[in-house]
Formats: sequence, C-alpha cells, structure tokens
Amino acid sequence: MRDRIRLWRDSSLPGGLELLRASCFDYRYPAHFHEEFVIAAFARGAQRHRVAGYEGVAEAGTLMIIPPGEVHTGEAAERDRGWDYCAFYPSMIFLEGIADDVLGGLGGLDFGCDILRHDPAATHCLLRAHATISGSQDVLEKQCAAYEAFGAVIARYGERCRQGARPASLDACIREAVAYLESHHDRQITVSEVASVVGLSEYHFMRTFRAKCGLTVHRYLTQIRLHRAKALLTRGIGAAETASAVGFFDQSHLINQFRMHFGVTPGAFVASSI
Repeated sequence: MRDRIRLWRDSSLPGGLELLRASCFDYRYPAHFHEEFVIAAFARGAQRHRVAGYEGVAEAGTLMIIPPGEVHTGEAAERDRGWDYCAFYPSMIFLEGIADDVLGGLGGLDFGCDILRHDPAATHCLLRAHATISGSQDVLEKQCAAYEAFGAVIARYGERCRQGARPASLDACIREAVAYLESHHDRQITVSEVASVVGLSEYHFMRTFRAKCGLTVHRYLTQIRLHRAKALLTRGIGAAETASAVGFFDQSHLINQFRMHFGVTPGAFVASSI
C-alpha cells in the first residue's frame, strides 16, 4: 500500500480543528463535501480533481480553497507520480472571526470563484504551519500557527460578500429536503418519504436533488452520517454504538464508508486525534 493518509482532530484548536496530511498514489476521493472550508496546500506531484462541476489539476506550490458544501473529488493526475499535500478544515465561524479583524466590514467571507491559486509562498507558509501543528505539543504554538496561517490567506484572497460565501442557494424544496435528511439521518429513509415532504414526484425529486447538490440523495445522506460519526467518535463513543446512532447498518458498514471517504479507518482517526 503506497498511500499514507493521516486524518485527525485537534481539540486544542478552535472548533476542534480537523487536519489531514497525505501522500496518495492509488487512493481516489469519491464525490463528497465538507461542512467546513477546505484549505489545502500541495507539496509534490499533482492531483486531478473536480470541484462544483469544474475539473482542474493541483500541482506543487498550489493553494486550494473550497467553500463549505461544495462537492469535489480527488485522484492522482499520474498514478506513478501521486501527490503529497496537507489540508485544514476550519469552520465558517472560525474563519469569520479572523476575517472580522483582517478585513473588517460587513457580509460573509468569500474567497471568490477561483478554487486554485498557484502561490508557492502562501503554500509554503501553510505547509509550515501544518507541520508545526502536527508536530508540536505546545498548545500556544499550535494556536498561533493556525491563526497566522489563516489570517495570511484571508488577507491575501478573502473579501466581504453581502450575499455570503456561496452565491447560489439551493431551491426551497431542496433546502427542506436537506433539513429533513439531517433531522432523520439516524434511521432508514425512503425516496418517497422525502419526496412527499417537499411535494415532488420521486423521480423529479431525485433528478432535481442531484442537479442542485451534486450528489444523489443516498450519497448526500451518507455524508451527513459520516460527519455526525466523526463528532461521536471524537467524544469517545465506540464504533459500534456510533454506527447505530448515525444510521449505518453496523460497525463494518461505518468502517467501510469511513475508509472509502477519508482514506483511514475510524480507529485510526480517533487514535490520531488529540
């Protein structure tokens, strides 16, 4: 196995900041989204990705910023070459707090339409901050590294947008469907059940949901369950109990989905978290 992936959560950082460090060759990220921002820095090789319907390649010296909720994929642009990168997953609240000081003004934090920026200097700063956070036992040092890194990214690429960070909002019926999935993720759900809630035929609902969200209803629900599972696991809840609590069939189902979407097992995630 050539892939080396570490995903963890650091409770000493605001919001229990989640971080990732990976060297990937064969692993492919399926279409997925995060409830937080994705801020990634690429150190070696090249990653081919699809973000919000647009395809691109991130090479060494590239900075990637993906807003919350944007569906994306990732794989090696060249299998034998692979790619090395690190990623931070800061919450909107965390970054908004920094933006208040860095940018001032009113409106939501927005990084514009460009997902990728070739910026070796900014990439180097993020890689260095990531190494500091992952290697230090000094809480103050880690916190300073995080604030300084995000502050620099916001100062360079952030702006205030009165419409919020995402210019396009989901239709009312899709927002209602997402809210229903979030409220009932811990049990089995049928298409007809959700379609009836939003007043659409089953086929029209499924087609509309995928067009608006970028994922099928089932895959979107799986994402919700995985995000909830992370929260329970980091609170010390066992994998079997977590699986049942978030709606997976059993512990094996949770482990398989977790590994597929994050590249690590729930046990490895918990063991690496602080």
